[in-house]
Amino acid sequence: MALDFFYTLKEKKKTRILDAIEKCMQTSEYEKLSINDIAEEADISRGSFYNYFIDKNDAVETLVREKISYISDVFKSSIINNNYSLFDGIYFGYFQIKDTLQKNIFMTIINNLKFFIDTGIKIAYSKEYEGKFAKNIEWLIENTVEGKEILNTREKMESVLDIIVSLITNLLLKIIISNNSDYNDTFNFKFNIIKAGIYNLKESQKSEH
Repeated sequence: MALDFFYTLKEKKKTRILDAIEKCMQTSEYEKLSINDIAEEADISRGSFYNYFIDKNDAVETLVREKISYISDVFKSSIINNNYSLFDGIYFGYFQIKDTLQKNIFMTIINNLKFFIDTGIKIAYSKEYEGKFAKNIEWLIENTVEGKEILNTREKMESVLDIIVSLITNLLLKIIISNNSDYNDTFNFKFNIIKAGIYNLKESQKSEH
């Protein structure tokens, strides 16, 4: 994670530095990427780079963290904009994420797929993100229609999100790598199975009362 001084910078400069890291990764594999490349692209000195990051890995990890935060924000906004429906919010948020990946960081991910996956997993399982995940679960239970009506415990919400995250991750990777829109139909099909399963669970609980 970036050094504290990086987060004191004005948003415009932070964005310029992160954009520079991303641009360098679009044209170079991670192993071949140099600090000089990033500094030159960001229009900062090599010395300034070390005021913001420990090393190259730290700089790129910061970029990955920003992408993860962006994805989380997109899904939350999508849920709110779709009448607080967990499923509709994730469904429409998925297409926004897919389009963003294809337009903005397509070659970044293709050139450095293993690095992005490894770093993403490392971040996702860090203690910092454990806390964020727990807060997101609570937000979903308190704010979504499904959270209030049926997925109203942490265990139920986690089990459904595990399936959805696996589905989305799998399909995003296939779509990005193959650039094939046919996978949209697969997503629709699987996603509707999940929704139907929750609906049936909800109806069976109603009949028990």
